[in-house]
Amino acid sequence: MSRLRAAFILTLLAFLPAYSYASPCKSQFEGAFWAEKDLRIVGLDAAYIACPNSFSAVRMGASYFADERFEYKGVTSSVRLQYGETLSPFVGLGVLVGIASHEVDAAKDGLDNNRNGQIDEPGEKSLKADFSAVLYPEIGIAWYTRVIGITLSARRYYSSTFSGNIIYSIGFSTPVH
Repeated sequence: MSRLRAAFILTLLAFLPAYSYASPCKSQFEGAFWAEKDLRIVGLDAAYIACPNSFSAVRMGASYFADERFEYKGVTSSVRLQYGETLSPFVGLGVLVGIASHEVDAAKDGLDNNRNGQIDEPGEKSLKADFSAVLYPEIGIAWYTRVIGITLSARRYYSSTFSGNIIYSIGFSTPVH
C-alpha cells in the first residue's frame, strides 16, 4: 500500500502547475547517493546530464563507492532513453571506470610501508590499487520542477570483483541556466 501511496503523491505533485513545468529536457547538475539493499555497497555520484533531444539523456560524472573490501574512485557515464518532461521514466546503460584500492598484508614485502623506520613488522599493511570497470543497465524515473529534479533508479552492477549486485539510487539535480 505504501508504494501505491508514494506513486500517487509523486504523480499528483508532478501535475501541480505551481511546482512543475512542461519544457524539453534541460541540462542538469546531479548529486546522487546509492546503495545496495543491505548497505554492503554504498556510494556517491556527482554528474552533469545533457539532453541531446527530448527522448534521450547522457550522464557524465565522478563516482566514489566502497564495499567490505574495496574503495572505488572513478568516472561514470550512461546513456538513457526517456519519455516525458515533468515526470520522466527512463532506461539506460552505463559504465563506471576507475581505480579499486584495498589494504593488503605487507609484513614480508621488504619495504617500510608505514614509514616508521621499521621494515616488515607484524601487521604492517600496504595499499594496493587496481584498474576497475563496472557495466550497469539501469531503470528509473525522474521528476523535474523549476528548481530541483529528483531521480529514483535501480542499477545492476557487473564487474570482475562483484557481479549482479542491484544498486538503488536517489539523486537530486538542478537545471543549468
